[in-house]
Amino acid sequence: MLGDAAPLPETETVAEPGPEPEPEPTAAVEPEAGEPSASATEAEPDEVDKTVVPPQEYFTPSRPKRELLDLEPPPQPKDEPPQTPETLPLDVSGSPRAALRNAGITVPHMQQIVQLGDVRLWAFGVRADEALGWWLQIRQVHEKTGWLPVLLGSPDDWLDNGEGVLHEGDAELERMTELDAETLLHDKAAEAGEPPRGVPILPTRGDSDFAVPKSDGLIGLVEAEHSWQIPALLPWKGSTNWELYGAEHATILKHWHERHEVELVSMTWDILELYVPNPPSAEEDALDTAREVHAYCPDLMAAGVPTLDDLAVHMVRSRAWYFRWA
Repeated sequence: MLGDAAPLPETETVAEPGPEPEPEPTAAVEPEAGEPSASATEAEPDEVDKTVVPPQEYFTPSRPKRELLDLEPPPQPKDEPPQTPETLPLDVSGSPRAALRNAGITVPHMQQIVQLGDVRLWAFGVRADEALGWWLQIRQVHEKTGWLPVLLGSPDDWLDNGEGVLHEGDAELERMTELDAETLLHDKAAEAGEPPRGVPILPTRGDSDFAVPKSDGLIGLVEAEHSWQIPALLPWKGSTNWELYGAEHATILKHWHERHEVELVSMTWDILELYVPNPPSAEEDALDTAREVHAYCPDLMAAGVPTLDDLAVHMVRSRAWYFRWA
């Protein structure tokens, strides 16, 4: 469920021209009331659907030509995408493939790469030029499937049940009830200290570019109602140098979701990326948001953002928020 988030646009699939016509795939049919839906355990085809859209340039090397939610669905891969390590569990009962197929999306075979209690993280390999398109297509059918996508980066980081990315603990989502976003951000701002101020000097341009999808990697699927829950469900430890754990991340992301409708796009071992449909517009709101961003990730100021005012200008115009902790 997205609450008050802006509705996602519909996409249209067009058959790819080729030297020889392919048989037209059978369209997914919604089951009538009382009829059983496809089971996750039934036999599944070895090859993915050949229906594709015409080749599109989703990004330029520096930034995309369109906003994220204007992207078309990705073409179905003609070859096998980058593979995850062979040591990981194979696609078995309980994977999201059946739910996605019922929603009209055919994906490659998946692997379960993390299991923590009742939470399972499934993934398949994607190429860089397909990553955001896959994220969008799976995100659009969340209300039908219950599964949310997140780009995970390199598969090597997720070996051994994600022990390099996740910390121990199975009650982070429950621990959120003990936290208040404004209090948490106030305390972290005091720890971070006062950021430098000054006339903005960085170029003032819109930014809807994401870093993680620039390389081949994994796209993961987690069963959740909101993407802000994912760092707590798994739980993520990419910023433990700043003493933020799954519950803290989820609390802050929920706060920004309520204000700016943010969606989690990427989560690697040290990077979080958010899509922001409704960035702050007024100068005062932008400065307040920049202070929160600095409290959440003060390492940004050491990574090329000279002043809080530069950060505020970026917050006003950006639909892609990037966080990386040293």
